[in-house]
Amino acid sequence: VADAPAFCGAPAADGTRQMLLCLLTTGMPCLGDPSHQGVLPYRLPPHRYNSSVDSLSSPEVFVLQHSGAAHPAYLITFT
Repeated sequence: VADAPAFCGAPAADGTRQMLLCLLTTGMPCLGDPSHQGVLPYRLPPHRYNSSVDSLSSPEVFVLQHSGAAHPAYLITFT
């Protein structure tokens, strides 16, 4: 995946690439669904879910609704 130009951009002159690893504040997740269209369902009105995941029992993909929930943690340089 890191070889895709859109993922990490073009390599630097020395051949290295960089990737930003972020910590996420996921809050209370719900199972993702295309019908959400950017607005997550209510958990208990007036409170909505904070993020969506691909699996509630063993999530691997997290979709955040607010960019402020991603916190830069590490800048990884690799070849």
